[in-house]
Amino acid sequence: MKKPNILLLFPDQARHDTIAEAGFPWMKTPALDRLVREGCLFTRAYTPSPLCMPARYSLITGRSPRAHGFFGIQHEPILDAGLPTLPQVLSDHGWATAAVGKMHFYPPRRHHGFEWMRAMEELPRDRSEDDYALALQERGRGEVQNLHGVRPLLYHEPQASLVPEELHESHWVDEEAIAWMEKVKHRPFFLMCGWIKPHPPWDLPPRWQGAYRGSGLPEPILRSREFPFPAGDNPYYGDGDSPEEKRRIREAYYASVSMVDESIGRILAWLEQEGILDDTIILYASDHGEMLQDKGFYQKTLPYESASRIPLVVRWPQKFTAGSKDDRFADLCDLFPTILDLVGLEGGEDPEPRARRFDGASLVSEATRHRSHQNVSCVSGRDRWSAVREARWKYVYFYNGGTEQLFDLQDDPGETRNLLNGGTYPPAVLSDLRSRVFAYESVHGPAGQTKNGAPIPFPAKALDPASDSNASCKFPAWAHQHFQRFSDEAPKEITERFAREAGLALGSDDPSARIRGMSPGPEWEGRFKEQLKSLGDEGVAGRDLFGE
Repeated sequence: MKKPNILLLFPDQARHDTIAEAGFPWMKTPALDRLVREGCLFTRAYTPSPLCMPARYSLITGRSPRAHGFFGIQHEPILDAGLPTLPQVLSDHGWATAAVGKMHFYPPRRHHGFEWMRAMEELPRDRSEDDYALALQERGRGEVQNLHGVRPLLYHEPQASLVPEELHESHWVDEEAIAWMEKVKHRPFFLMCGWIKPHPPWDLPPRWQGAYRGSGLPEPILRSREFPFPAGDNPYYGDGDSPEEKRRIREAYYASVSMVDESIGRILAWLEQEGILDDTIILYASDHGEMLQDKGFYQKTLPYESASRIPLVVRWPQKFTAGSKDDRFADLCDLFPTILDLVGLEGGEDPEPRARRFDGASLVSEATRHRSHQNVSCVSGRDRWSAVREARWKYVYFYNGGTEQLFDLQDDPGETRNLLNGGTYPPAVLSDLRSRVFAYESVHGPAGQTKNGAPIPFPAKALDPASDSNASCKFPAWAHQHFQRFSDEAPKEITERFAREAGLALGSDDPSARIRGMSPGPEWEGRFKEQLKSLGDEGVAGRDLFGE
């Protein structure tokens, strides 16, 4: 029997509610709609950790962060280089394996079992590390500095792409994917495609800039921030933005999802043209979601549904009924054992994986699918939190002050009312969920942050969005540091080009009015100027970008 192909479609920061056919009719996602109609939709899928690197390493290892070592964004190798990975196991058993697009591994070209890689990362340290950067140079656009949109200063600001649509990152992924599949189509293959979008910045070619204008987008969930986050009005969260500005941002996010959908559509069309669509196991998922103003937040790294719940669709006619739904809990740690199960590597052909330890379980094996709850956690140190949800309830523990939250998702699906602030709930529910979080942290949390089966809280300290990296705000302090620097460019050239590209991204020869209008205040502007001055020409910071 011929081995099936395996195709993993993996955008960055795609919310669970971004597929029209999954029940979200405001979306324009014909390719993903097709996958849902022809495959199985997992309606309660989660990331084990709503942050890029931890989620992606859990995906390829089937293990929680304690095993692979990534609790945050870390520039260090995997904790255990001998830990088996999904591409490694498939390669060992005869599949051609490749990675195209964003992987977010460290070092960036570490293959982790992929035999072939075409890398595209958000912030390559050097052009030689990034195939997309090299491709732009080869196609005559090597002068572009902000390859995926302008991040410093304009991180959450809708903007125009600095390259034409045919060279845009999203199209590059399907172009490279199809080129590789064409070469290996006579063999069984495993291909992982990683899109940077809809992760910000949202740099859109002209055709996409009005894609959601006038459409019936949902309003964000009402603000309900509480400690350790600022509860009141705060400019760093964009609380003073007009409804029109907030709407523009949501439109840009959803347009980025639709760009990825169109790219996926081209890949599906090629599979169908080659007659191998039904011979290919297709999985669509994301590393995490995006708060997108819900509860008063932006970004990820939060325990709430908008950030921690993800889309998950599996299409393979030999196993999954077209148009079916599975309401059981699932997460990214489940995908490794699921794929092994689907291709028969848990049976007689390969007895070893049967004994291999996973922190997930096969989604197609009833014997291993009795999960009554779902754990999610993120980062380490003071900013760490750990959460668990079951069918109705969700409990969150913040190490910062030992702060606790409890939500009734049946009556409050937006998680706007913390029942521990005077609400009503069965005491046994809190006790059970708390014990589940504490047990999870003892086994899977960062070493040294629990004692006697319970987390060790840090002294309570309110987060300052102007400086704290995990404040989940609209204007993150770290974005000011994300200047693209290539080894063949002088500091003064980088500085001047940044100012020019910011103007092009905003569609203005004088971007200062727009920048001053969105700014959260002089402290934020001052920090940006200091970062920009460190690159070269001090005068550019105030003259071209702030009209000084």
